[in-house]
Amino acid sequence: MPTATTSRIEELQKALQVKSAEAERISQTFKVEDGGQFVVSTEQAREFRKVSGEAQEIKALIDAEQGLTEIKQYLEAPESAPAAASHYGQRPMGVEEKSLGDLFVESGSFQSATAQHFRDKPYIRADIEGKSIFSLSAGTVTHQTLGSAQNLGITERPFRKFHIRDLFPKSTTKNAVLYGARETGWTNNARQVKERYAADGTSPATGADTDTWGRAPRSKLTLTPVMYPVAEVAHLLDAHKNILSDEPRLKTFINTRMVEGVKYAEDWDLLHSVGDGQSLTGIYNTPGVQQYTGIATDQYSVQIRRSITKALLAEYDPTGIVLSPTMWEHVEVEEDKNGAFRVAIAVAIGAEKKVWRLNVVETTAMADTDFLIGAFGLGAQLHDRENVSVTVSSENAENYEKGLITFRADERLALEVPRPESFVIGTWTQPAG
Repeated sequence: MPTATTSRIEELQKALQVKSAEAERISQTFKVEDGGQFVVSTEQAREFRKVSGEAQEIKALIDAEQGLTEIKQYLEAPESAPAAASHYGQRPMGVEEKSLGDLFVESGSFQSATAQHFRDKPYIRADIEGKSIFSLSAGTVTHQTLGSAQNLGITERPFRKFHIRDLFPKSTTKNAVLYGARETGWTNNARQVKERYAADGTSPATGADTDTWGRAPRSKLTLTPVMYPVAEVAHLLDAHKNILSDEPRLKTFINTRMVEGVKYAEDWDLLHSVGDGQSLTGIYNTPGVQQYTGIATDQYSVQIRRSITKALLAEYDPTGIVLSPTMWEHVEVEEDKNGAFRVAIAVAIGAEKKVWRLNVVETTAMADTDFLIGAFGLGAQLHDRENVSVTVSSENAENYEKGLITFRADERLALEVPRPESFVIGTWTQPAG
């Protein structure tokens, strides 16, 4: 990274620390009433939002500086096919895609263990940064193969499975427990204020000495303190030791079994987990989430639109929708009166996964009876404590006798839901016609 860019980023990081400390100071002035509820005045809320907004702008500048550095590095790379990032995991030509399985077999631990025929290390561990297991790199395309290079010809471009976590902006934490506030009520008393009023404070001014200056009404924001634990999602799977010598099969095993197993459990927990102080509290079990039941006179896509309205009436803009694969099929194959598809308007090339401008995640963790819309990132935030990792060990139970190895995939994360009203749980109703 160039020295000038590094210096700018360091200055911005110092400014961000100052804003963070200022926000902490303001939060300490919030009043706590009997029963543990926060009461925040309009002035306090306005000042806190102002500082938070300034902190977000500084963070955006840091991201922009880091992005500019990546662009400079790309421009300095050898000429080759352009490496434009693609949407939702589509890989453009000339771009190298690496999954967790790729990173695992290319890691120093795996290469060292391979050189020693897996005799010198009891376990191997590899992990990956970020919200997903998808990454792109510029420059010359490389192919990781066993032995000499082999040209396999044209292959289908891979598509990364979209999960609920992909609806959230990236966020990380270094703490074991998060402490926050959940908005449970807001009384908005904002109105026009005249310069002067009569003595009663509401009637028009009379010009007498008893007239008073206009005073802005006081709004009220009610908050409840909430603890958000960092929970672990993990599973084990045994395999024969020979898989370590078969790199392509090992990559597939890690990506499709170990990692996707964790991701599916994560999808389910983000929706349905019952918090007990150590586990996540899923959105379905968060107090204050709105409910909507469709009506038979509406098609499925219209039922989604009406649930969006409920969130908008609560002053929140939804950003995503979660539904089951079966119900997404119903939505996509809806036809208008002329027999044309209403949602999937570009069937030949694959319609974009959106409905009513919302990104769509289809997951079997969602029942066919329900769907969820919400403001991901504003109304709820996912914080990564430890990104998904895979550990391999031969030291487990009877592995030596049976020639087995044990894989362990795990991650640690926390789910914060400060604005439950920004989410609406919808119940499907089968259209009448």
